[in-house]
Amino acid sequence: NRSALVLKLLTSFKYGSIVAAPTFSLPETVGGHRNWDYRYTWIRDASFTIYAFIRLGYTKEAEAFMKWVEKRCSDIKGQSKLGIMYALNGNRQLEESVLQHFDGYRGSKPVRVGNNAYNQLQLDIYGELLDAVYLFNKYGEPISYDLWKNLEKQINWLASNWDQPDEGIWEVRGGRKNFLYSRLMSWVALDRAVKIARQRSFPFPDAWQTERDKIYNSIFDDFWNVNRQAFVQYKEADTLDASSLLMPMMRFIS
Repeated sequence: NRSALVLKLLTSFKYGSIVAAPTFSLPETVGGHRNWDYRYTWIRDASFTIYAFIRLGYTKEAEAFMKWVEKRCSDIKGQSKLGIMYALNGNRQLEESVLQHFDGYRGSKPVRVGNNAYNQLQLDIYGELLDAVYLFNKYGEPISYDLWKNLEKQINWLASNWDQPDEGIWEVRGGRKNFLYSRLMSWVALDRAVKIARQRSFPFPDAWQTERDKIYNSIFDDFWNVNRQAFVQYKEADTLDASSLLMPMMRFIS
């Protein structure tokens, strides 16, 4: 009950958006510099919250978020794709700055306001979002034609761009890589798009299924490390990835 209450309190009644966390100046470790501002709506985090809302029966909150997403898709201001994060009111410019006159938790510095991750490419957000849309369409309300047409543009973009490097869920600031998790969630996005289209008899291009299957093969061909006998975090890496735990489950995703 307390967890559900927190999720409700993170939801904007006015906009329908969902803030990731009400915190800034709270470092990952005391005295560390990873001191980020999380008072924004990440497409990924909000989509996970929608999963919980649907399970709890809060379909009105889920519907409000879907309407917020629809506005973001129809108002991308000359951009070809969705942003990974927004202010609650949908503002996309979240330039990061440092408050020199403030200390963070237990004196940790720097204290940042804004978050420069807003201009990153994180391909996995399409998977989380389309999975949330799929669940809402199935257990909440049928999605509108307008939302579908807006999402269709995003899916077409992903079908042509899933194989490029990105900053990924890790929000790395040292250069883009071909991350396994981004590949996996791109597969989820195209798979859910095909499922929604078939359930609702929406027309969709053959390329969605073709690219979905290419991603599946890419995951097993490009990210399996024979020596480690495990999936790795990114192409040609030797480090393992927690998301590799999802690989055996891919055949069971429905």
